[in-house]
Amino acid sequence: MINENTLFDPFAGPELEYVVYTTQSQSEIWTSCYFGGKDADRAYNESISMKFNGVLDLVAMELAIQKLVERHEALRATFSTDGIYMSIFKKLTIELTFQNLSNLDETTKSASLEQYITDEVFFLFDLVQGPLIKFGLLKLSDTEHQLIITAHHIICDGWSIGIMLQDLGAIYSAYVENKIPNLSEPIPFSTFANEEKIFSNSEENKEIEKYWFEMYKESIPILNVPTDNPRPTLRTYKSQRLDFVLDSNLLISLKKTGLSVGASFVTTLLTSFEVFLYQITGQDDLILGLPSAGQPATGMNHLIGHCVNLLPLRSKPVSDISFQDYLKKRKSELFDDYDHQQLSFGHLLQKLNIARDPSRVPLVPVVFNIDLGMTDGVEFSNLTYNLKSNPRAFETFEIFLNASGSEKNLVFE
Repeated sequence: MINENTLFDPFAGPELEYVVYTTQSQSEIWTSCYFGGKDADRAYNESISMKFNGVLDLVAMELAIQKLVERHEALRATFSTDGIYMSIFKKLTIELTFQNLSNLDETTKSASLEQYITDEVFFLFDLVQGPLIKFGLLKLSDTEHQLIITAHHIICDGWSIGIMLQDLGAIYSAYVENKIPNLSEPIPFSTFANEEKIFSNSEENKEIEKYWFEMYKESIPILNVPTDNPRPTLRTYKSQRLDFVLDSNLLISLKKTGLSVGASFVTTLLTSFEVFLYQITGQDDLILGLPSAGQPATGMNHLIGHCVNLLPLRSKPVSDISFQDYLKKRKSELFDDYDHQQLSFGHLLQKLNIARDPSRVPLVPVVFNIDLGMTDGVEFSNLTYNLKSNPRAFETFEIFLNASGSEKNLVFE
């Protein structure tokens, strides 16, 4: 009898450059997609829109996109049917979908743009066949264009999007100005994957696993967020995103509060959200998931790929101290957590004695993410732009709060 997994031929199709083992965090995503079905797969769609003003050079944009894909291995990757291997192709052509909406009336134009973004959000990537990233350019007028980039999270994270936009802007600008792009050398994702494999067997990794295991070996709190309706017996992925712009005066006050105890802006935001969860649940023992970028942790800053470690942060809010005192306490605790951030979340779950409940996300149903400064250093010649993340219609977690924008203009998604 032939196992269906043997039908995967990594040497079929475009010429291969490398075949590497998937990283532990990629394996977690693959497993979630495999068992959760199409909606779980769509929950990993990462989609952004770049709204350009100015005269855009279509040919330069097409060339820049192809050059971007050539530079970064993860953008040329697919996965084996069993999720064990990641195939990186030597060359992969990514077509730029172009639609001219400039001749439509404003109502039809707006509806067409909205429908295109909706289709992107609902798009189902094929992890085996690929490609796992797509680009669409919509012309709204002679001086207005919208570039929509959609990728599967298994090859791309928030840090990667920032690098992608920096590179794309630099390459596009060089083509427009008839120059050679001045870019730093890209870091191959295969290097990251191979080094992670080595690290997984190291003594340092054993100490990291021990740190997190000790935190949860005695007890594991279950977060019960109040709901309007009974919890379904089998968890679903359909979701809706709401965006809230933080009042500028409140933002200034919040930053001052953090500075008063020497806490960073991120730590202050994170702690504030923990206190909010304490208020709405009444629970004084909480777990909050925090995605941690692996690029800066490993010194591979100019790396595109899925390099995220999900940290299960445990906190015990108390009502009889001031927020400043609690923030000071959390600042110290979070320093220790960050020192152990190269965690395999899936491996930790296997070691912890957690009874599986098909209606719940294990350990971390609520996640807090930081995507500040994503457009730092991003420039497109002769164009101004605004960046917007497109709301996905499916979500892996029960609540996913993303802090985006900048420290001056903060948006909670």
